[in-house]
Amino acid sequence: MKFFVKTQVFSIIMALFWIIYLSVLAFLDQPGRALQYINSFVNGFAILFAVIYFLLTKYFIGRNWLAVPLILIPYFLLYKTVFEQVLLSLANESYSMTLNFLSLSTGSTHLLAIIFGLGLGIMFSRPQFKS
Repeated sequence: MKFFVKTQVFSIIMALFWIIYLSVLAFLDQPGRALQYINSFVNGFAILFAVIYFLLTKYFIGRNWLAVPLILIPYFLLYKTVFEQVLLSLANESYSMTLNFLSLSTGSTHLLAIIFGLGLGIMFSRPQFKS
């Protein structure tokens, strides 16, 4: 049960990072701010989040491949959609259109960051011996 709670907390943390990712990119995706550098920000945040997911996986999940479906399935089916709908309901119409566009255009980049972070975190963590 403790392992299941860890995976669900990890999924919620990933969904919160997704909301932060969208909010920061929507803030920067306005003329006069950093519009010409938006692709660099997308890739930079993806690398940053991949490193964060790697460290979280390495230290909290460990070397357990069973965690991947227990993290990704609730993340995609429940937490990501719920948190994104809450964010869209809080934003005004023009800002929510920007958030929808960024969600569709940067979702695959964030998915790759999740896959690399989880996969490498599991591969490079030490096996936990039970005594």
